[in-house]
Amino acid sequence: MNNPWYVDDPSPSKNENLVYAHGTIMVISWMLLASTGILFARYGRHLRLSGRRKLLGDTIWFQLHRFILCMVTVATLLGFFLILIKEKGQWVSAAKDGGHIFAHSVLGAIIVCCALLQAWLALFRCNTDSSFRPIFNWLHRSMGYLAFFLSVPTNFLIVTESKVLPMQQDGLIAILSLWSAWIVIVVILFEIVEYRDRLNSKMGIYRVARNELMGQTTSLKRKMDNNDGANIRSLNEVKLFLFLLHIIVAVSLTIPLVVIIWLQN
Repeated sequence: MNNPWYVDDPSPSKNENLVYAHGTIMVISWMLLASTGILFARYGRHLRLSGRRKLLGDTIWFQLHRFILCMVTVATLLGFFLILIKEKGQWVSAAKDGGHIFAHSVLGAIIVCCALLQAWLALFRCNTDSSFRPIFNWLHRSMGYLAFFLSVPTNFLIVTESKVLPMQQDGLIAILSLWSAWIVIVVILFEIVEYRDRLNSKMGIYRVARNELMGQTTSLKRKMDNNDGANIRSLNEVKLFLFLLHIIVAVSLTIPLVVIIWLQN
């Protein structure tokens, strides 16, 4: 069989390094970088570092989100071009290459299109007071989530294809399963923290209104303000811990996955 996807191809000119480099770049981009950037956008909008909310003139979450997702876009295009070079510009077919590989290529193409559209939208991002801003926000959020969610089955499709990755398949599937479970867990944890944050905000508004009606003393108001500040700092520390924990888990799962990919060689 003469298809360059297949590791049992006896052709002496066969070199799978581009395939493994493609897999490595995509794994790092979507398991580590994309997940982190999306979490910062969803849960890091009120994040503070050393009491500061801004970094280089803009909010911390936005700077991190923009930088990380720009890296994801560039890396995704690089990975896409690597596999195109390997395949000499030829698209795979379900009949010749198998259903898993064909589905992987289709989902991968959708992800690449989403990444390009996200970059294009970012260049023409409208002002926050623009009437088109809700449309931008909806498109930006929808395409980002779509690309990330599609990356999960895209990875599963290729690691379950024995013609491409015949070694340590159980290990690859186990790592991706742990990764999928972790994403669900970390989102639940962040949602709990966000719920506590919204609850504290509502309670703070209620206390301010009550104090104004009842004419509370200045010392009592200051004490309540200090309590509110302590709650905000506590929730901020919890979020920072969760972000750090996510990065540690993502790196811990990404490294062995990349190692197993290169052990195929």
